[in-house]
Amino acid sequence: MIKKFALIACALVLTATYQPPSWAGKVLDRIRETGTITAGTRKDAVPFGFMDQNGKWVGYSLDMLELIRKQTEKQLGKPIQLKLVEATPENRFEKIKNGSIDIECASTTFTWERTKQVDFSVSYFADGTKILTKKDSGLSSLESLAGRKIGVIMNTTNEKAVKLQQPAAELVSIQNQADGLTKLEKGEIEAFAGDGIVLEGIRKKAGNSSDLLVNPDFPYQYESYSCSLPKDDSDWRNLVNYSLIKFMEGVVSDQTASVDIYEKWFGETGVTPYPRDTINNYFQGVIDSYEWIPIIDY
Repeated sequence: MIKKFALIACALVLTATYQPPSWAGKVLDRIRETGTITAGTRKDAVPFGFMDQNGKWVGYSLDMLELIRKQTEKQLGKPIQLKLVEATPENRFEKIKNGSIDIECASTTFTWERTKQVDFSVSYFADGTKILTKKDSGLSSLESLAGRKIGVIMNTTNEKAVKLQQPAAELVSIQNQADGLTKLEKGEIEAFAGDGIVLEGIRKKAGNSSDLLVNPDFPYQYESYSCSLPKDDSDWRNLVNYSLIKFMEGVVSDQTASVDIYEKWFGETGVTPYPRDTINNYFQGVIDSYEWIPIIDY
């Protein structure tokens, strides 16, 4: 409670003199000209980017993209629309590099190797590599994966985590999360690896959810999620970061609009619950590296 009041007091002091930054840059020039942000996201990464039962594209990352759209609209002083494009693990970075999309937000993990191809925003979530398996499989620890058929989407951090930490596992290529679930149900694989929070979302939506488990309790490898962006465009990256930092500040200081977004996806009654205390600590660590943005709601 003391921390909350301290944050609010600081924001009130800053509000009187704060002037938002001005924006320019190649991507922003294109967005200004077209009136459109073309954004890539996933269709199978529950709860980050996926299709709901009505065929509507929804997810936590889409809500982040909407916040970015609103901030872009505010800064450019004109209406801006958001055009969504499917971006898969296989083509997401190529779409960024060839200019097909201006930004990609889903469950993409920051790595230093990937920065050779694209830039990244600040991290807006963190989890790590786990497996989805049947309750009676006996699979959980790294040792238990040895000699077992584990599905992985190739060229992902999940594949690399399993390969590095348990080279004796028999890795089987899967096309996507849905393919992994199908192969698991048919017995073609004994588990498949992915980000724990995404796997939990898949488990909950599966018809046989009570027969499935996401293991282990703690990830084989921790990972931070970021939006991927075109290289060497700091003005666009700054605007994206500004939007995400503002949202995270809202969560840690209990601002209604931000908390409602978080709770919709990760609250106790959300799609895939994730403790507020844990994410608050993570968000605070990210926020502490940046100037405070006034965000008070009344």
